[in-house]
Amino acid sequence: MKSFFYFLLLAFTIVGCSQEPEKKDPSRIAAVVNGVEITQREVTMLYERTATPGVSEEVRRNQERAILAGLVRGELLAQKAVAEKMDRSPEFVLTLHEARRQVLAGMAEKSMLSSVKPLSDDALQSVIKQNPLIFGERKLLVYEQVLMPVVDVPFLQSLNFAAGNGASLPQLVDSIKAKKLQFQQVPQTQSTDQMQPAIARILSNAKPNVPILMRVEDKFAMVLMLRSSVPIPLLGNAAIQTARNITSSQLRNAEFGKKMKDVVDASKITYFGAFAPVAKSKKGDGQLVPLPTVDTKSIVERDSQNIELAIVLGAAYTFSVLFLTFWMRLFLGKSWYPFISYKSKHVKSVEVDGQHEDEILNLAYKPPVYIRYFLYSVAAGVVFILGYQMMLIWTKTPEWIVALSVLSGLSFGVLFSSIFHLTPFRKLTQNMRFIPVLLFSFCVLALVIATKRLIGL
Repeated sequence: MKSFFYFLLLAFTIVGCSQEPEKKDPSRIAAVVNGVEITQREVTMLYERTATPGVSEEVRRNQERAILAGLVRGELLAQKAVAEKMDRSPEFVLTLHEARRQVLAGMAEKSMLSSVKPLSDDALQSVIKQNPLIFGERKLLVYEQVLMPVVDVPFLQSLNFAAGNGASLPQLVDSIKAKKLQFQQVPQTQSTDQMQPAIARILSNAKPNVPILMRVEDKFAMVLMLRSSVPIPLLGNAAIQTARNITSSQLRNAEFGKKMKDVVDASKITYFGAFAPVAKSKKGDGQLVPLPTVDTKSIVERDSQNIELAIVLGAAYTFSVLFLTFWMRLFLGKSWYPFISYKSKHVKSVEVDGQHEDEILNLAYKPPVYIRYFLYSVAAGVVFILGYQMMLIWTKTPEWIVALSVLSGLSFGVLFSSIFHLTPFRKLTQNMRFIPVLLFSFCVLALVIATKRLIGL
């Protein structure tokens, strides 16, 4: 009992002598609203999302204060909603779920696009030269546009004939009215970089006040007439920045579309009810918006490519082991068997020209120094090629397929090395020396080239 009392006394003494609770860093907190902290990190994160570069310190502080004021008001309203039990409503649950999905989707998209790199200045200059209507030959065009949603080919031919004979735009419009066709006449003022490339090219080369007829397949027809044209070229840094913005957006969209397709194809998506594939469309639905679906053809092609890449990778490691076998044979001066625990069995000696056969097969050969350096270079090249092949395949093939291919290649390499270790093959390759080394190294190189072709590089 006395020992228990001393134990309690010791425990209270340790608690009493312990350090005070760690105080919170005041600089970390921006505000406390009814016991709920709003951190400086929240304010900074929201500021960085909307910040304008190069603003003064006063402007920055005022923007941060405005953000904090909004956070405080939002927290007060959120607390009021909780007090009124609005957080238990189905609307809150669905909205919270959607907000979570949107935030995570945005983070995933940002991660998927993190590998996209902007083009170099030389590439941007090439883009500028290839798109003169957006940069050097950019113009501000003032024109009339008459849009007809119905395509009547004979009537359009008659209008074109009339325009060719000098008919004005009002006369063509009167002909359209007489035909009782729907149309919309709108004056437009646009720069050539804001227009469809085909329309921009036609109007850039058009004569003022001369109507031009256009037909877009069987969808609609239009009459265009240029009023005036003013050059407003983009040059120097402005052109570089515009080209960078355009190409960056295009690269990001292309990369996201490609990776999003891979995500969809790797998923299992099932639609129900009115969204099911077998659901009948109602009258007046028109062209329905396509839903994300798995591309079975793409999956078959991907699986076929994975099999081909696995075979190529396994073959590369098979030839690598064979290369190592003959490489070691040259350096050790005897047949090398790729098993660490292997112990050579006794071979019955047969006298041939005064020497024993097993002594002939194991006759030491020490290559000259320059040959050794050459072999070292070839071995380093093979290792580099294998690493390069692994880098090519790593993001194109699942890890388990890569691992299985490597293990299979190593196993087959050991098996074929064992076959070459048999006496008949040793006799055959004894005098070849360098030929197997070079042959198998070229095989590895050829398989890497085949890998690049399979993945479209």
